[in-house]
Amino acid sequence: MRKKIVIILMFIAFAFDLGAQNTISSPYSKYGIGDNVGFTNTINASIGGIYNGLRRNNFVNYQNPASYSAIDTQSFVFDIGFYSNNRVLRSQNAKSSGNTGGLSHILFAFPLSKTLKMAGGLIPVSIIDFSASESYPTDSIIGSHKFTYDGEGGINKVMLGLSYQPTFFDNLSLGVNAEYLFGNYYRSSSLTFPDSANMLSSRVEYNYTISSFNLNFGLQYFQTLKNGDALTFGLNYVLPANLPTDNQYRHYTFTSTAGVETIKDSIKYENTTGKIKLPQSLGVGLSYERKNKFLLGLDFGYSQWSHFSIHEVNYPEILKDNYNFNIGCEYKPNIYGKYFEKIAYRFGLNYQTGMITIQNTDISQIGVSLGFGLPIKKIGTQVNLYLEYGKRGTKHDNLIREDYLRVGVSFSAKDRWFFKRKYQ
Repeated sequence: MRKKIVIILMFIAFAFDLGAQNTISSPYSKYGIGDNVGFTNTINASIGGIYNGLRRNNFVNYQNPASYSAIDTQSFVFDIGFYSNNRVLRSQNAKSSGNTGGLSHILFAFPLSKTLKMAGGLIPVSIIDFSASESYPTDSIIGSHKFTYDGEGGINKVMLGLSYQPTFFDNLSLGVNAEYLFGNYYRSSSLTFPDSANMLSSRVEYNYTISSFNLNFGLQYFQTLKNGDALTFGLNYVLPANLPTDNQYRHYTFTSTAGVETIKDSIKYENTTGKIKLPQSLGVGLSYERKNKFLLGLDFGYSQWSHFSIHEVNYPEILKDNYNFNIGCEYKPNIYGKYFEKIAYRFGLNYQTGMITIQNTDISQIGVSLGFGLPIKKIGTQVNLYLEYGKRGTKHDNLIREDYLRVGVSFSAKDRWFFKRKYQ
């Protein structure tokens, strides 16, 4: 069975990689650090993106590190997931579609002691992938000309976290993630002259390489009620981060023949350093759970994107603070019944006011999600499926509306590792 799971994982990874070749990214990824929507644990995503008050012993809720204390003292938890994001971009005059996909997370958690638990993993943070152009009619002197703007790259993070649940106050859990952020941000602007063989085209390129650490703090207070149900309050705070960057600036002229570019002259080339300032964020949430039966959760979050800057340059006319509202539920009909009664059925709603405003229009987002937790009893593994449909932006005022359909699958494996055998 284990070999079959590995083979299935390989085929799924290969399928998602193939899907990623036909890419179309959000045009809004040119702002901030890119398109940072959609990267989360599959279970969290299927219940509307809630995480602050969520505690489980069979998956890693990395967004609130205080939740690691729910991991059993004799268990090792491993979670890997993949995603596909299918987009349709619409304006008043045009339409295009495509998809991106790949690895969504690799996570693990295990106990260090009864009160101290550890988790770690690799998670994509953002994707930068955009292309836009502006064409101008024929000029009597230089002919027609065209401006093209391109960007690509993204940020990932490797994290290692700890949670502590004190014995003298065992209803409280505190946690922290140490996160190493790395990646690059490439953008360019080009001026070309399609109708003139005598005019040299020119391009300006910026390439920022990012490498830095940041901290993410979490708190959870949980109380068991008289009927056995659990009520959990969660709090999460991410520090503002100054990401040092190594910058390459290049300005050159070129010609293009049959799609092949030839550099003619380098106007300027220099290496510098700088920093990208990421905003602080705060999240609070509440969950109510009846063990092995149902879960209800509500989250609220705030991110201070109005303080984002690249090399001390702010963008107050484009970037603003983002507020998100998330609600989700999970229901298990009967964990001792037939197989379909053991499945966890999940549903959620999420809404974001949006961090981007263009032409005095907020680029907000709303989504509805559905998910299933399929148990595999013999090997202690759960297969999680996730589906979300949503909209972002608008077609009014010459803007673009993005309709998306996200599909995700993850494998959460829990196994007993840390115990002594009485018999060999």
